Amino acid sequence: MPSERFLAAFLVVAALVVGILTDAFAWAGLAAALVWIALQQREFSELRRFSRTPLSGPQFRLPGWIAAGDRMFRQIRLARLRTRRTLALSRALQRMTAALPDAAIMVDAHGRIEQMNAAAEQMLGLRRGDRGGHLASLIRQPDFTVLVRGRSEAGIVEFPSPFDDQTRLEARRIVMEAGRVLILVRDVTQLNRLLTMRQDFVANVSHELRTPLTVIAGYLEALAEDDVDADVMRQLVQRLDAPTRRMRALVDDLLLLSRLEANPPPGDADLRPIDLPNQLDACLAEARMLSNGKHEFRSRIDRALWLRGVERELHSAALNMLSNAVRYSPDGGEIEIVWERAPSGGARLAVRDQGIGIAQEHIARITERFYRVDLARSRVAGGTGLGLAIVKHVLKRHRSQLQVTSQPGKGSTFFCDFDSGLVITPPTSREARIENEERSRHL
Repeated sequence: MPSERFLAAFLVVAALVVGILTDAFAWAGLAAALVWIALQQREFSELRRFSRTPLSGPQFRLPGWIAAGDRMFRQIRLARLRTRRTLALSRALQRMTAALPDAAIMVDAHGRIEQMNAAAEQMLGLRRGDRGGHLASLIRQPDFTVLVRGRSEAGIVEFPSPFDDQTRLEARRIVMEAGRVLILVRDVTQLNRLLTMRQDFVANVSHELRTPLTVIAGYLEALAEDDVDADVMRQLVQRLDAPTRRMRALVDDLLLLSRLEANPPPGDADLRPIDLPNQLDACLAEARMLSNGKHEFRSRIDRALWLRGVERELHSAALNMLSNAVRYSPDGGEIEIVWERAPSGGARLAVRDQGIGIAQEHIARITERFYRVDLARSRVAGGTGLGLAIVKHVLKRHRSQLQVTSQPGKGSTFFCDFDSGLVITPPTSREARIENEERSRHL
C-alpha cells in the first residue's frame, strides 16, 4: 500500500496536471485538498468507531493510521491481559482469604472496615453492611479497641468472644501500605486448653512421683539409723516394694504413652496376624490376679476372630481396659469381656462392669492423662492415671476409637470397633507354622 507521502505527492502532481490542462489551478488544488480531507475524515471516523469498540480492532486504510492503530491495539491488548491477571490474582486472594479459618479484616487509616472474610462475620458477628463502619465501635471489647487504634505495644491481645465468654480469641495487628491495617483474629480456646493440660500434666507427674519418693525417702532415713535390728530392717525393705513398683509402673506407662504419640501409625507391613482370643485370655488371667478374688469374671470370646495389628500394643490396651474395670468395681461386682462380630461387619472388643459409673460430663475427658472422676477413690484404687490415655492412642493407631456408655451407680461399658479390613480368620496349621517362623526370625 502506498505511503501517505506518496499519496500526497500524487494528489499534488495530479492537481498540477489538471491545472495545466484546464488552466484552472485553483479548482484542481481545491479538488486535491477535498480528496485528502475526505480520506482523513474516513480514517477519523474509523478512529471514533475503534474508540467505542477497541476489542474489535481498527480498520484503517492509510499507512500512518494503520501503524498508529496497530500500536494502540497492541497496548490495549497488553493492558487487558495485565488487568485479567490482576483480577485473577485478586479473586484468588479473595478465595484464599475467604477459606481461612481465622478472621481477616482490612481497615483504612481511620479504622473503617474496607474488606473482611466470612470467618470475621461468623467469629465476630460482623455483617456485610458493616463495611465502612468503624471496627472499634462495632466490637466493643476494651483490649480489642486498644489494638485496633494502634495503642497496644505488643500488637497482639486476647479477649473473650462476643458470643461466649468461655471462648477466647486472639487478635493481631499488622500495618500495611497507605495507612491500612490488617486485623487477624483466631480462636485460641483449644490452644489455651492444651497449654493448661500440659501444665496440669507436669504438675500431676510431679505429684505422682513425689508421693512414692517421699515414702521411699522416709524408709531410707529409718534404715540409716544405727539401732535398726534385722527384723525391722526386713519390714522396711518389704515396705519399699509398693512405692517402688508404683514408680516403675508410672515411668513405664509414661514411656509407652510417649512412644505411642511420637511414632507414626503402623503401616500394613507392620501389622501381624494376632490370636487376639489368646491375648484376651492372658489379659483376663492378669485381671484376676489384680482382683485377688474380689470380682466375678465372665468372658464371651469368638475364637474364629483374629486381628491384624501390633501385638504388644493391643495386649496393653485390653489389659488397661480390664484393669480399669477392676479398680472401679465394688467387691463382688461382675466384669465381662466380649470379643465378637460388630454390627458394622468388623469386630468389637467390649469390657462391661458393675462399677461406680461415670457422669456424662466426665466421659469426654476420661482419656486425658491423669484425669480422675473421683480423686479420692482413684488414690485408693491405685493405677497410674494413664491407662485410658494409652488405650486411646493404641486404638487410634489401629483405626479405632474408645467409646463409653455409662450410668452412675450402674456400671460402664468400654468398647471399640475394629475395621473389617483388620479382622481375619485363624490361619491353617501350615500358615500358622510359617507365621511363627517369620515371627521367630524377627525376634
